[in-house]
Amino acid sequence: MQNSPEYTLQLEKLHSAKSFGTATGAPNILTDFLKDHPVTSILDFGCGKGTPLDSLKSSTMDIHSYDPITHPIELPESVDLVYSRDVLEHIEPEQIDTVLENLFTIGTKYQHHFIACHPAKKRLSDGRNAHLIIEDPQWWKDKIEQIPGWKIIYENIKGPKPFVRGNVTIDVVKYTVILEKV
Repeated sequence: MQNSPEYTLQLEKLHSAKSFGTATGAPNILTDFLKDHPVTSILDFGCGKGTPLDSLKSSTMDIHSYDPITHPIELPESVDLVYSRDVLEHIEPEQIDTVLENLFTIGTKYQHHFIACHPAKKRLSDGRNAHLIIEDPQWWKDKIEQIPGWKIIYENIKGPKPFVRGNVTIDVVKYTVILEKV
C-alpha cells in the first residue's frame, strides 16, 4: 500500500499537527466484540501517532500498529482482525480498491472499520480536504460488499450531527461496519 510521493508529503505535514492522529485506547465497540469472538492478532491500520490498541496486547494477543508516516512497519501477511478508525476516507481515491483488497486479504476472520462520511475539519497544506473520499455510508457498503468472501455482521450509521466551526457547518456522519469471513 503505497501513497503517492505528493500525498506522503501532505500526510507528513498533517501529522506534524498536534491534534491529528491522536486516538487513544480501544473503543468499547471493539473490546465488546472481542469478548465474543476469538481473535489472537489485530492489524491496527492507520494507528496515527499513538498505538491505541496496545492496551489489548497480551501473551495471547498480537497487535500490529501501522501508519504510513508514524509507524511504517511491513504489514503482516495475515491477522485475525483488520481494524481501522477514521482512516479509509484518507486513502487516495485511485488507491481505495487496492487498499481494501489488501486489507481483506490480510484479515483471515474479521474486518472492523469506522469510516467518516463527511468533510474533515482539517485541510491538507495544498488546500484539499483531509478526507480525500467523502461518500455516504451506502457507497462504502457497496464498495465493501464487492469484495468476495465476506459478510456484514454489524453496521451502524451515526449522524448526521451538525458540527459548527465559525460560519461553517459540517454534518458529521460515521459508518461502522464489521465483517466476518465466510
